[in-house]
Amino acid sequence: MPSRDDSIYYGWYIVAAAFVANFVCVGITFYLMNAFMEPLTEINGWTRTEVNLALVYGIFVHATSQLLWGTVVMRTGPRLLMLLGPLFAGVFFVCLGSTDNLFLFYFYFILVNLGSGAFGGVVAGTAVNNWFIQKKGNAMGAASAGISMSGAMLPLTAMILIINLDLARAFLWIGLGTMALGPVFWMVVRNWPEEYGLAPDGVVPEYAMGDHAVKNAPVARPPGVLGRFAPMPAGSMWSLGQIVKNGTFWKVGISFSFILIAVSSVMSQLKPRFSDLGFEDMSAMLMMSATALIGAAGKYVWGMLCDRYDSRHVTATLMSLLVLGLMLALLPVHPVSMGLFILIFGFSMGGVMSTFPIIVADLFGRESFPAVFRVISLFFIVELAGFVIAGQSYDRTGSYNLASLIYIVLGAAAVCLMLTVKRPVRPGNA
Repeated sequence: MPSRDDSIYYGWYIVAAAFVANFVCVGITFYLMNAFMEPLTEINGWTRTEVNLALVYGIFVHATSQLLWGTVVMRTGPRLLMLLGPLFAGVFFVCLGSTDNLFLFYFYFILVNLGSGAFGGVVAGTAVNNWFIQKKGNAMGAASAGISMSGAMLPLTAMILIINLDLARAFLWIGLGTMALGPVFWMVVRNWPEEYGLAPDGVVPEYAMGDHAVKNAPVARPPGVLGRFAPMPAGSMWSLGQIVKNGTFWKVGISFSFILIAVSSVMSQLKPRFSDLGFEDMSAMLMMSATALIGAAGKYVWGMLCDRYDSRHVTATLMSLLVLGLMLALLPVHPVSMGLFILIFGFSMGGVMSTFPIIVADLFGRESFPAVFRVISLFFIVELAGFVIAGQSYDRTGSYNLASLIYIVLGAAAVCLMLTVKRPVRPGNA
């Protein structure tokens, strides 16, 4: 149980759990396609376009499910969902390897995305958000690093499993590993620090007694945090109507959706793209893993910067670097240009999914994080356009250069939009 006497603030255990949740959630719904796409097409006779449709359907369900899970987590807290989500997603991930029916594959993949939304995304973000205020950037950055670490490790692991076992057993072992996380999360995750007499960030509260400050002041629980489950406190919560009428909500959502169009399209199939450029399979996979690994470092660094500087300016800077990385993709294949692409694009790409929850929590407040994030996550649906743009670019021109040009324009627009974002007035202060 969390205690004030712990040498390590318990919130960092929550961060570790969220790191693993993000690692698995994004891995089984996104990054693993780098390893599974070519075997699926070869064994089942499916085309890349047909396999890509699984990503389209899955991302749509994952994004829309955030509205559901964000609503549920406000009422139950993240702990229960992080128990059930991995069990549900893991079962249907195993099923993916047992069918050669394309439409049944789509059905199972949709259910995997539905289940993964119950322990990643808004749920994992809420778990961390509840335990931190001043160190939120560091905590969110560290937790979201699991996303990029997944890209660095899971596809390579899956590729080794496929080579040494077979496709079905690769699905089986990864699915069983996912299911095993549910009980682990139940043992580790706790909903609110205030439930255990702790303050956010591990700060020991003080209160005045005469002329002296006395340590270990009692910690006030957020309203509603009384029992086993911890509903979100009322405080100065943003209502749904106030959220959707606020210009900041739209500017942040649209700017991130523009950037995600590029990031999702590039990273979901980076290994096959490197293979198309002439690199042999293992070299292409290692290059993709290096890009994701640099992204993991970027997630933490960009999150740390958000604790020190205005999160809006930090986000605009990383978006600018990402545009530069996309420009490098237009250069002829050369060790220098490829190395710079992996370094700059990877480092900036990593910051997108760490600064997104940070800026939402920063602008709209700790109490309202799940209320806002569940709605703003619907902008993730827009990233589906990236798969269409990439496919049409390759089919019509034989390369992804046209797609890269479109991504650059969208990225520049995202930077301009982010620079106009203003800090909203909280409902209680309006």
